[in-house]
Amino acid sequence: MTILASDTGGRGAGARALWADGLWRAAMAALALMPLGMAIAHRSSPVFAGLAALLALAATAVDGRLSDLARQARTALASPLGLAVLAFLAWCVVSVGWSEFKALSVSALGEFWVSVLAAFVLALTLPARMSRTAFWLLVAASVIACVTMIFELRTGLALRKSLGMRWHSFIFNRPVLTVLCLLPAISVWMLRGVRHGWVLALALSALAFAAMAHSESGASILGFAAGLATFLAALAAPRLVTRLAAVAFVVLTVAAPFLGQIADRAIPAGVHQRLADDHSRDRVDIWLSFGEAIRRQPLLGGGFGVSPRMRDTAVAERVPSEDETLLAVGHPHNTLLQVWAELGGVGAFLALATILLLLRTIARQERLVAAASLALLGSATAVALVGHGAWQGWWAASLGAAIVWILAARRTERET
Repeated sequence: MTILASDTGGRGAGARALWADGLWRAAMAALALMPLGMAIAHRSSPVFAGLAALLALAATAVDGRLSDLARQARTALASPLGLAVLAFLAWCVVSVGWSEFKALSVSALGEFWVSVLAAFVLALTLPARMSRTAFWLLVAASVIACVTMIFELRTGLALRKSLGMRWHSFIFNRPVLTVLCLLPAISVWMLRGVRHGWVLALALSALAFAAMAHSESGASILGFAAGLATFLAALAAPRLVTRLAAVAFVVLTVAAPFLGQIADRAIPAGVHQRLADDHSRDRVDIWLSFGEAIRRQPLLGGGFGVSPRMRDTAVAERVPSEDETLLAVGHPHNTLLQVWAELGGVGAFLALATILLLLRTIARQERLVAAASLALLGSATAVALVGHGAWQGWWAASLGAAIVWILAARRTERET
């Protein structure tokens, strides 16, 4: 009887181990397929991140390690960086109280913070288990995504038209930005764990750049240049780059409410003419309009996520008529400006504190990992200063996935 009980227990443990292994592999695959999924459905990164997080949680439960995961989460959130993130989250939630469009604010909270939560779960669970196969699947998905986008854009989206799908070329802006986010993680993994990985990293970067060049996303080109410059500089002098980044974020945050005025005076008309396709003059006018709104409610802002309805808020009535119209564009096309407009000086301070603590964490990494992390931050910052809305779920999910992959690459054994 004892032997039979032991055999039954062993078979049960073996079955659980197989289930857990399958769930872990499925979680890795879901995250790895994100760039390809984005090339097909350009807002789908939260689906892949959320699915991966749910699968990772299920695997953790099957392993009987949910209590360990909860302990890890408490430890992470009790760190200075974790406390700063919680303070920023709390301020976002509190700001709904004075938002004039509470349903819109709650929707924006869910879209952004659910993606952040998924990334947090994945960061705690997947990096230690990430396999080489998962990385190669990520590489393959990124390559296929880039080739698909280049083919579609060169053929006038003929395939999408034949299938009855959306065929506007701008829908590839989000997928190329997702690939941009993932490049530092893939590159550091190749450099650390693949023989002659620098050749493959250069080849993938060139392919990704080709996809960006074919797309309408000028922000992705800017982000690529910023990320590459940051990566090379950080390899040479990581501490200096980290300190310069900290100074830059302080200056950018303080100057954000006046960005429109600064850009209006500093950028010559000839530059705007050359950048007409990227709507540089329009962006400056939008920054001027939102800057006017900020100066009329500088401390608290209008409430989380209200930018799409900013023109309909009470503060818009106090904005000069020539600037009021552009408050209806959806968002200020600058993340720091949006933080100021919606969360005021308090929110801007909390966001800056979070970024500075993040830089301190990055500075503690080994040189190559720190360089990749700074490259991701540089790319994302360049895009965020001229691009899309701050709280879009696809952007948060793409950045979160990139962080998870960098954490996984950090554990890769160096190829000798």
